[in-house]
Amino acid sequence: MEDIGAKIRTERKARGLSLKVLAEKCGVSTMTLQRIETGNTSPSVAVLAQIAHHLLRPIHFFITDGHPKIQVLKRENHQIVATPNMKLTIVAPVGLIDEKVFVNIGEAKRGRFIDSHTEDGYSFVYILKGKALFEYEGVKYDLKPGDALYYNASYPHSVTAAGSNKFVSIFFKGKK
Repeated sequence: MEDIGAKIRTERKARGLSLKVLAEKCGVSTMTLQRIETGNTSPSVAVLAQIAHHLLRPIHFFITDGHPKIQVLKRENHQIVATPNMKLTIVAPVGLIDEKVFVNIGEAKRGRFIDSHTEDGYSFVYILKGKALFEYEGVKYDLKPGDALYYNASYPHSVTAAGSNKFVSIFFKGKK
């Protein structure tokens, strides 16, 4: 019971979530979540499933000891983040490889799909299909299938697709 709660607390804190925020997302009271994290009560399967979903972990992560030798992530369980011009499929969520690394497959429609922004970390991007214009601190880079780039994401950058586009993105939060 205490191991499950400790794992939940560790994962919650690693994602920067407060007790209150995670409790609200899972539909339980802050007190209930606090009691689960301290090992004073066990979560129901339904509550544990909600916690696992919001912490981007499979439910078995919280009930097994150690790290599995293999972990299969089925397509239907990947989280998807979408905007009108872009779809990101999170194929390796934060914590699978490392607490500060996640891997996405992205698909973009013609036009600007990532406005100029900054992030705390570094990105590696590999173009699978289509052409894109990557702008980094005012310098433009034409990218085509097979091209890759690695950059410090803390500097302003944006991306525009020349047509239908597909890419792999690996983000290293706060790392080189």
